[in-house]
Amino acid sequence: MQSAVKPENEAARLAALYASALLNTLPEPRFDRLTRLVQQALHTPIVLISLLDEERQWFKSRQGLDVCETARDISFCGHAILGEGVFQITDALADPRFADNPLVTSAPFIRFYAGVPLKVAAQPIGTLCIIDSEPRTLSDAETAMLIGFAELVEQEITDRLHEQAHLQLAASELMYRSVLEGTRIGTWQWNVQTGETVFNERWAEIIGYQLAELMPISISTWQHFAHPDDLALSASLLTQHFNGELAFYDCKCRMKHKNGHWVWVHDRGKVISWTADGKPLMMYGTHADITEQKQAEQELKASRDQYQALVNNIPGITYRCLADSDWTMLYISGSIDPLSGYPATDFINNQVRSYASVILAEDRNRLTKIVERAIAERRSWHVQYRITHRDGSVRWVEERGTPEFSEQGELRYLDGFILDINAEKQLKRKLISLTAQLPGVVYQYQQWPDGRAAFPYASAAIEQIYGVKPEDVTADASKVFAVIHPEDMPAVVNSIQQSMSTLSLWRSEYRIVSKQGDIVWLLGSATPEKMPDGSVLWHGYIQDVTTTKQHYLALEKANQALQVARERLDTASEQAQMGFWQASLKTGALWWSPVIYRIFGFDEASTVPSVALFKSTIHPDDRQKVAQSELQAAQTGVHDVIHRIIRPDGTIRWVHETARMLPEAENPELIMVGSVQDITERIKLQQLKDEFISTVSHELRTPLTVIKGAVTLLNSGMLGELAAPAQKLLSAAQHNSERLSHLINDLLDIEKLVAGKMPFSFQQLIVAKELEQATQALIPFAEQYGVTLQLEPVLSVLRVRSDALRLQQTLTNLLSNAIKFSTSGSKVRLRAYQHDSLVRFEVQDSGQGIPEEFQPQIFERFAQAKTPQGESKGGTGLGLAICKELVEQMGGSIGFSSLPAQGTTFYFQLPVAGSEK
Repeated sequence: MQSAVKPENEAARLAALYASALLNTLPEPRFDRLTRLVQQALHTPIVLISLLDEERQWFKSRQGLDVCETARDISFCGHAILGEGVFQITDALADPRFADNPLVTSAPFIRFYAGVPLKVAAQPIGTLCIIDSEPRTLSDAETAMLIGFAELVEQEITDRLHEQAHLQLAASELMYRSVLEGTRIGTWQWNVQTGETVFNERWAEIIGYQLAELMPISISTWQHFAHPDDLALSASLLTQHFNGELAFYDCKCRMKHKNGHWVWVHDRGKVISWTADGKPLMMYGTHADITEQKQAEQELKASRDQYQALVNNIPGITYRCLADSDWTMLYISGSIDPLSGYPATDFINNQVRSYASVILAEDRNRLTKIVERAIAERRSWHVQYRITHRDGSVRWVEERGTPEFSEQGELRYLDGFILDINAEKQLKRKLISLTAQLPGVVYQYQQWPDGRAAFPYASAAIEQIYGVKPEDVTADASKVFAVIHPEDMPAVVNSIQQSMSTLSLWRSEYRIVSKQGDIVWLLGSATPEKMPDGSVLWHGYIQDVTTTKQHYLALEKANQALQVARERLDTASEQAQMGFWQASLKTGALWWSPVIYRIFGFDEASTVPSVALFKSTIHPDDRQKVAQSELQAAQTGVHDVIHRIIRPDGTIRWVHETARMLPEAENPELIMVGSVQDITERIKLQQLKDEFISTVSHELRTPLTVIKGAVTLLNSGMLGELAAPAQKLLSAAQHNSERLSHLINDLLDIEKLVAGKMPFSFQQLIVAKELEQATQALIPFAEQYGVTLQLEPVLSVLRVRSDALRLQQTLTNLLSNAIKFSTSGSKVRLRAYQHDSLVRFEVQDSGQGIPEEFQPQIFERFAQAKTPQGESKGGTGLGLAICKELVEQMGGSIGFSSLPAQGTTFYFQLPVAGSEK
C-alpha cells in the first residue's frame, strides 16, 4: 500500500481547514442534500464530503457509509488533494498503490474511487468523492457533473463562512447599540436647532482621522464626509423620525476615509428632547463601521448568483417541488428549457403551467404510484418516463428523487434530479439492432428477493442457444433453467446468488442439453445493478464456447501427458547425472535444473544462476576451448564441448555441455536450451584406456614392423617361390599386418591429438587444388565400390588456413567413409564454399543414412556404424574421432546431417586464409 505524501503547503492547508470551522461539527442539511443529489445523479452507493486534518479524514457529509472518519494514511482523498481536477481509480485491485489497502480488502471494499479537491482560500481542505465496490470509469459527462457538484459544495462552504461572518457582525451591532462609551463604536450628540455637534474619538477613527484634526466640529462636518448620493436618504429618514413615523433614525451610508476610499457606517440615533413648541432638540446616536459586513453581503450575493449559475450549467435538471398532483415546483434549474421548450419561470409555483402538464399522459399514473410508494417507504425513487416538448415531440427522461421530511416526520418537499436520456434511448434501439448480428445472446436478467426471475430483454440469439424465444422468458426465466445440465445447475445458481449478494461481476461456464440431446458449453458474464424495488438486474452476454472448450479439454489432456513425460525426463536426468538449462540471449534470463546445482557443487536455495557464475567455474586451461565452442554456436546453432570445472570445494570435475538454438526467425526470443552431464568417471576410464592403448601401441609397433617386413619379403618371391597354400597364408598375414599397422598408427595419432602433441604446419592453401588432390587419390578406391566421385566447382581465389597434410587426412577419411556407405552406381559429392569468415567443406553420399540411435556416438572412438542389414564396413572406428580432433585443433568445427534412406552429409569449417588476423 502506498500512502499519499503530504503537500508542501500542508501548514497553509491546515490553517485554511481550521479557519473553515467545519471539523467536528454536526451534519448540516445544506451538505447532505448535495451528497444525496450526487448519489442519485451518478448512480453511486457512497458519496462523501471528506476533510483531512493531520492524522485522519473526517466526513462532514456521508451517504452510504456508517463510519464518520478513517486514518489519513489509508485514505484515497490524501492522493486526490495533491492534484487538480478529478482523481479517478477505475479498479483499486489493479492499482499497486491501493491493491492491499484495508479499505479495498475489507469494508467498504473500494474498487472504484473518484474525488475532486475542495478548496477554501485556494487551499485543498478535502474532497467531494464517490465510491463504488465495482470497477467503473466515469464518462466525460459524469466527470463534468462531479466537478460541478464539487463547485457547489465549495460554494456552500463559502456561503456558510459568510453567514457566520454576518451573524458575528449582527452580534457586534447589538453590542454597539448597548454600549455607548468605552467601546470602539463612534458616538455623537447633535443639537438639532443650533447644529452644535459632539463626536467621540472612535467616530473620527472610522474615517481615518484624530478628532483634533476635524476641529471645529458641527453637523456640517458629518455632511462634508458623507457620500453625496446618501444625503437625500439620510434627510428622508431624519424627517420620518422627527415626524414620529420611525422610532429611530437608522441609516446605512458611506463616508469618505482620509485615504480617499469610502467606508460604510451604520448611523443610528434618537431624539431624546424636544423644544417647547415640539421641535426636535437633542439627538444622540452611534456610528458603527460596517464596511466588512457590507463586503460580506456583497460577496454573499455574488456567491448566490454563482451558485445559481453553477446549478444551471450542470448537465441535468435539479428541482424542489411539493408532493401535490401538479408537482408544484418551488425551484427548478434553467436546464428545463431545452428539454421541455419552456422556461423555468413557467413552472415555479405553476405560474404558467405545472410540471405535471408536460408529463405524457400514458406515463403520469405510473410515475405517481412509484413516487407515492417511495414516500410511504421513506426512500428514494428511480424512474424513466416521457414528457411532451413544446414542439410536440416526445422526449425520454430519467428521474431520481428523494422525499425530505421535517424533524416531526412531516413531508416538506421532494428533491430530485432529471436527466435527458432521449439520445440514450435512441442508441439503445440501435444497439438492439446490432445485437441481432452477434453470435451470442445479449440480455438483461432480473431476479427478485422472493426468488422470481425473468429476462426483461434478450436478443433473438437466445433461441439459437437455449431454444426459447425472447417473449417466452420476459416474465419467467424457468424455461432457460430447464435446459441447464443437472450437474452444473447448483454451481450456476450459487454463482448468481453470490453476484446478487455482493453486486460483483457474474461469470460462469456451464453446460446445457439441446433439444437434440447434444451437450453444449456456454460462457456467460454479466454486470449486476441494484434496482429500487430490491431486485437485481444483470446486463450481460452468453455465447456458445463448445468448440473452444473441446480444444481446451484436448489441450489439458496433452498437458497431462507432457507432465508425465517431464517427470520421466526428471527421473532420467537424476539417474544419468544430467542437468538441463535454458537461457534467453535476448533478456539474459537463465534457469538451471536441480541436477546442475549438484554437478557444480552449489546450494540451490542460496544460488542465483548466471552466465558469470558459470564462467567462473571453468578450468583456466579450458576457457579458450569453451569460448571457441560458443563462438561457433553463434554461427551453427550447436554448442558441444567437453571441459573441466572447479567446484567451490576445489575439486575438479569433467562435464559434457551441449546446447542447440533454433534460427532467430523461428525463435525471436533467442532461447537456447542445453544440458550438462558429469562425465568425470567416464573421462577417467577413457584416460585409463588411452594409457593402455598407448602402451600397447608403442610396445607392438617395433616387433610388428619386423614381422611386416619379413612377411612382405617372403611374399615378394625374392627368397624363392612358395607353395600355393603357403603363398595364401603369407598374403593373409601381410594384409592383416598392414591392417594392424594402420590401427596402431591411428591409435598413436589420436593419442597425440588428445595430448596436444600433434605438430601442425599452418599455411594458406588453395581450396580447389586440395579438393582435386583428395579426389584423384581416392578414384581407384571408389571404383572398387562402383561409386563416382563428383567434385563441384570451387572459386579459384578461395583459400583456407590449414595444415596441408592434416587437411588431406580429414578429406580422405570423410571421402572413404562416404564411398564405403554408398550404393553401387551412386555418386559422392565434394564441395566447398565461403560462409562468413569460414570455408565450409561438405562430403555428401547417397547411402542409407546414419541410424538415429547411433548418431550421438558418431565421433566417439572405436564407434562403427552398421548397414541396415547389420553389416560392418570395416575400419578401426577411429577415423571420425581423428577428424574431429584434427578439425578442432586447426580452429574449426565438424558436424553432419543425415536422413533415413536419403544419405548423409559430413561438413567441417576452417578459417578463411587471412581471417585469423
